[in-house]
Amino acid sequence: MSEQSEQLVQQRVWYVDALREAQSGSYATVQKWRQKMGDYPLFPYVELAYLKNHPYLSNKQKIREFLNIYEGTPLEWPLRRPWLEYLAKKGDAITFINDFKATSDAELNCHNLSFQLKIGARIKDIADQIRTLWVVGKSQPKACDALFEKWADNGLRTNEMIRERVIKAADGGSHTLIPYLTKLLPKEDRSWAKLWHRVRRNPAAITKHKYFPRQDADYAAIQFYGLKRLIWRDPDVALSHFDKVSLQYPFTEEQLGQLSYRFALALASKGHAESKHWLSRVPAQLKDAKIVHWHLATYLREENWIQVASLIQSLPQNLQSLAINRYWLARAQEQLGIEVTARQNMQELAGMRHYYGFLAAARSDYKYQLNHQSVEIDVAIQEKISQAPAARRAYEFLQLEQFVNARREWYQFKKTLTKTELANAAYLAHQWRWHDQALRAISQAGQNDEVALRFPKAYESIYQKFSKQAGIDFTLALAISRRESTFMADAHSSAGARGLMQIMPATAKTLEGRRFNTRRLYEPETNVRMGTRYLSELTERLNGQVPLAIASYNAGYSRVLRWLPQNKALPLDIWIETIPYHETREYVKAVLAYQQVYEMMNEQPKNIFSQVINKKVIRAD
Repeated sequence: MSEQSEQLVQQRVWYVDALREAQSGSYATVQKWRQKMGDYPLFPYVELAYLKNHPYLSNKQKIREFLNIYEGTPLEWPLRRPWLEYLAKKGDAITFINDFKATSDAELNCHNLSFQLKIGARIKDIADQIRTLWVVGKSQPKACDALFEKWADNGLRTNEMIRERVIKAADGGSHTLIPYLTKLLPKEDRSWAKLWHRVRRNPAAITKHKYFPRQDADYAAIQFYGLKRLIWRDPDVALSHFDKVSLQYPFTEEQLGQLSYRFALALASKGHAESKHWLSRVPAQLKDAKIVHWHLATYLREENWIQVASLIQSLPQNLQSLAINRYWLARAQEQLGIEVTARQNMQELAGMRHYYGFLAAARSDYKYQLNHQSVEIDVAIQEKISQAPAARRAYEFLQLEQFVNARREWYQFKKTLTKTELANAAYLAHQWRWHDQALRAISQAGQNDEVALRFPKAYESIYQKFSKQAGIDFTLALAISRRESTFMADAHSSAGARGLMQIMPATAKTLEGRRFNTRRLYEPETNVRMGTRYLSELTERLNGQVPLAIASYNAGYSRVLRWLPQNKALPLDIWIETIPYHETREYVKAVLAYQQVYEMMNEQPKNIFSQVINKKVIRAD
């Protein structure tokens, strides 16, 4: 180990102690560690630890110098926020306004506007800014109360603003805010606000005539909102109700178009008998890839190839040219006996590295294409990037396995880079074995054909070991992880899934059959052992049909069983295309494509897509 490397190892040990001491120590403590640690990249975090816990006027100069040096980095707001909060508590208007910066933090914005009034601003001059803070669909911090009260007392809050906020609270906001807003309205408007609240809690309330005293635009808006939600909850009731009210209420053309769009999506995804009718009603300007997909899916379920071809050929060129529509047009032509054209279209699509390209290649016996293209590395640029303070901080956090901090530094740093620099940064991250950031950066650089960086064989020995034990393909486990976590060992989803293969704690406990410390799911070995075992069990339960196991890994085994056709066997590519959940549908496509990419990196690649084009699925009760 070189002298420099030994020094870095020692500094990393010191850093942990310095951080702890600086939080509660004096500035002399910071100075002591500065002399000891020298130019260690993470030393600014030691100074930050002291300053954010001592945001006092006596430290004003030090705080301002720190904020000036680290403006725009992840070090800035962890100090600026407590500093501004301290100044607000002290009532120091001048210093607060001088050190305030634009932010989405409502509390700090309210303090800023309140202090502007305190030093002489006229409320009418900042009324629009106050309005922006007030007319939102949720409650705002208590720090805003006095400001809002003064604004209202000056006659600047109108009934229209209150009504606008009621709608925001009902439509996507916090409905518990509505009773408070209702009291602010004149008596004649309160029943309208209460109805918004009622329909937010139960959209079926729109079917009760007694709640709707008038059939004007205000009540039409509530009907419109309720219908958009009710069609998902109870399609038959929504359809029946729409037939009754469509001519009674003054719906605008825009509202009717949006209802057609929402009804079409809901009914098609549920396989409802009325779906075709509503799909045909969607206005041309609202027909997007999502609507076209579900229109296509209704015909695919029936294997109505004439309608499939007719639909796709009727689309504008920008939608016809999408890979999904090119593939299904070729499939339809194939089924209708237009074999030469079908084969030609399949071969054109087969040159692409994605799900539909691989499907097309399998159907036309065309060779799969990786289209790999390496990016030329500029050693000088890479050296410059590696020595940038932010990159050095990111690297040190990586060595300390503080991955969140590492990503924060790297994310902010990447914002300053050109496309060429981003590509070099991606290779640098790859050298650091920081796989998720390497593949993200190379994609952000626009170099999507750099396959080696976009599809790394991260933690290869671990995946090899446990895939073999579970009896599944190593490439499948890699593909699942590539989609689930992009190889972030500390990944944690909003649903609670954790680690490389995103295992749910409940799944882990079931697999272990005993009490289990779910923090261990962040350990690559533990996570991959469980993920491969779970995938193996799903595959076995689904009679070896890997695409169904992939869908189950994402959506759950019982749900996939419900999605299987009961009356007749359905070709697997059609079944995948008609999976009701968009997330699961795209997940299955991505994992299959990723697995094929990983296979093509092997000496003897498997033909993953042969199972997709040659198999059918049916529910066996």
